[in-house]
Amino acid sequence: MSLALDHRNSVIAKIMVQYDAESDPAILPVVSIEDFFEYNWDEHSLAPNIADAGRPTIAECYRILREIKQRSSVQDVLVAIHECPEADEPEDRDIWPDSDTIYVITSASDDEVAKWTSQLKPTEIGSGWSCNTGKRPAVAPEVQDGMRVAVLWWD
Repeated sequence: MSLALDHRNSVIAKIMVQYDAESDPAILPVVSIEDFFEYNWDEHSLAPNIADAGRPTIAECYRILREIKQRSSVQDVLVAIHECPEADEPEDRDIWPDSDTIYVITSASDDEVAKWTSQLKPTEIGSGWSCNTGKRPAVAPEVQDGMRVAVLWWD
């Protein structure tokens, strides 16, 4: 598990840089779906409230989101981090960063995004960055013309 733990720790480092650099705590750090899902062993790291109640496995969530990211109407798919373990804390060793929010930068409508993501069972689909602050996380790409930010959220 050392390769997986090394990857997790590199993801945590990327998240911590964002926490340190961001002046507005309402702007959640973001990572790529590749960073979040590769080597991820923690089934409760995405939408933890429904991880045992109908949400697909982490591997299946990753597959679905990769397919969405490959669509011509999608610029990017990012994972917003809600909570992050400490990389050097022994009691956090089995914990992956936690998310209840996925951003899909797309030209598609909410109805289309809802169809693509129905298996993921999001509680809500809306628009905008970081709990509707409208502020783009610094590491997120600029939204291209014709695109918008769709947000998947789980309660």
